[in-house]
Amino acid sequence: MVMKKVITIMLLGLAVLTAKAQKAELARGADVSWCTEMEADGRKFYNAEGTETEMMALMKEIGMTAIRLRVWVNPKKYGYGAWCDKADVVAKAKRAHAAGLDLMIDFHYSDTFADPGTQITPLDWAGYSTEQLKTAMASHTKEVLQALKDEGIEPKWVQVGNETNSGMMHPSGQIDWSKYGPARFTNYVAISNAGYEAVKEVLPNAYVIIHLGGTENADWFFKDFRSAGGKFDMIGLSHYPTAEQWNSEAANANYSNVNAAKYVASAATKYGVPVMICETGFDVSKPALAKQVMADLFNRMREIPQCAGIFYWEPQVDGVWKPAWYTTKGWGAYGMGAFTTSGRPTIALDAFSGKTGEETDAYPTELKVYNKDGNAVLTTLPKTGEGIYAGQLNATEGWMNFHVVDEEHNIWYGTDPADKTALSSSDDHWHFWIDSEQTGIYDIEVNLNTMKWTHAYNAEATAGISTFEVSHDSPVIWYDLQGRKVITPTKGIYVMKSGRKILKVSR
Repeated sequence: MVMKKVITIMLLGLAVLTAKAQKAELARGADVSWCTEMEADGRKFYNAEGTETEMMALMKEIGMTAIRLRVWVNPKKYGYGAWCDKADVVAKAKRAHAAGLDLMIDFHYSDTFADPGTQITPLDWAGYSTEQLKTAMASHTKEVLQALKDEGIEPKWVQVGNETNSGMMHPSGQIDWSKYGPARFTNYVAISNAGYEAVKEVLPNAYVIIHLGGTENADWFFKDFRSAGGKFDMIGLSHYPTAEQWNSEAANANYSNVNAAKYVASAATKYGVPVMICETGFDVSKPALAKQVMADLFNRMREIPQCAGIFYWEPQVDGVWKPAWYTTKGWGAYGMGAFTTSGRPTIALDAFSGKTGEETDAYPTELKVYNKDGNAVLTTLPKTGEGIYAGQLNATEGWMNFHVVDEEHNIWYGTDPADKTALSSSDDHWHFWIDSEQTGIYDIEVNLNTMKWTHAYNAEATAGISTFEVSHDSPVIWYDLQGRKVITPTKGIYVMKSGRKILKVSR
């Protein structure tokens, strides 16, 4: 009897350890479907040390364990160009497979982007009946997956549709909002299930994902979808946190990591399947905040045993490059990537390295203020709060220009050309500048949470500055305004100690 209890306790302990190990195993992925188009456009990519690196190998080096690739039906014939069709997807998948990365295939069942508000039936299938659409999509699905399988590549996950909040392939597969409950989903489910069965025919062990844009609708959507007979092995959700809401606990904050975690946990429990964050991203111009937001998202999702992973959408873009097709549409560049315009990853992707805890700290301990030429430190801004830095800068000339630098992460900040109070790390940023001809001491504050900065003239501090000629016969010790000894002071404000005399000195 005692032996049985011991064995039981050991088994329970093993189960707990196993559960913890499984809990920590999140897929860390990136959708890099634009990469071949960018490469054809002359773009090159580099690792953090500046070495040119092939895209899939670079993702692996960053810490990604998986790649997601979208599939369109006939983009070359209908306007976008020869990207994300079968041939392009197979070529990228072979590279990902060679790098040892798992693969997710994302069928849009369109000739272009499908999303909650845009689910355009492939033009070659226009006018098809529901039965004809089911046959066509099944054939397309099997053709692409078989092409991958023939190369020895078996995707781990397959999305049947992309952000299908309103159904797919409108109007035939559109959710009928004039009806109530599961009845609204009849046509959509019939088409979606044809895709599910086609996936299983080629890849019996693949997880079939039904994917929604946003996290807040998962509960009711999958209730009606399943009641209508819809089949799925995994729930996929998009979650794009914002600077204003990412850490909000307000019930209506749909772009909050807090609420996203609640929705993921609820859906996973209610439907008994894993949940994947198939898309996420953050403002490319705010890498320090993006790092904090992504670290927070990972930490929250790690606490949910049924969360299967997180994929960053097109991290290799920089907020400047855009597809040629975007220009014809009059669209701007995508602004939620995580690379610089020089082709290097930003610290936004640090959370995807697999590191946790203190290793994912987003903010440096201090910021340096450099002169406009970037070759001399003018002052140091110590941290006064989480992500907030403040100190004093001696403006020795009117309208003085300078940089703010995070030396720990090698980020050089300037101002956004459209807003002089906003920080930007983009290569086209402007210098910071003192917005006055008045010289003297200015109080500077930099907030990496809001990516804003302020400056204000400090008349009292300016009045305390002495101009002092040093006697070569007197031993002099120099300190900066943080009390650190300076061997060779450059232009700026210092505390000078000579014998018993201590002065704040402008040099």
